[in-house]
Amino acid sequence: MTDQEIELLLNQALKDMFYSVLRLQERSVSKLANGNLSRTEMHALEIVQDIPDATLTQIADILGITKATVSVSVNRLVEKGFLIKTRAEDDRRKSILQLTESGEAMCKKHAQFHDMLIQAVIRDFQVSQYPEVLQSMQALVNFFNHLRV
Repeated sequence: MTDQEIELLLNQALKDMFYSVLRLQERSVSKLANGNLSRTEMHALEIVQDIPDATLTQIADILGITKATVSVSVNRLVEKGFLIKTRAEDDRRKSILQLTESGEAMCKKHAQFHDMLIQAVIRDFQVSQYPEVLQSMQALVNFFNHLRV
């Protein structure tokens, strides 16, 4: 196989994988929330679940999007009843975010989707028999985390 053929196959594989994961997650989130939640909103909920008293800046940094975009998503999540937004007592410019019961329920449902994906990967790729599958996935994650564009 030539270098050019390898490049073409790798490019196609990365694009296909990226778009497949995005479509899977978009459909899952839409189904869980009856079309009432975007993928970005779901990720914001996950971050609020993982970080007590999360702030807009923390969410923006983790998602790699602007604070203005996060602010719009958070305001929608408050309107939809998934988040509570309060002002920090020590700095009134800072908003503290917490999940409502509905937000917690949505995160729980979404975690079940992640669990299903994990179990499918373990089963279909026989990870216990072929640990290099997991090692390769981790190497890709590390690669993309350190790649600077």
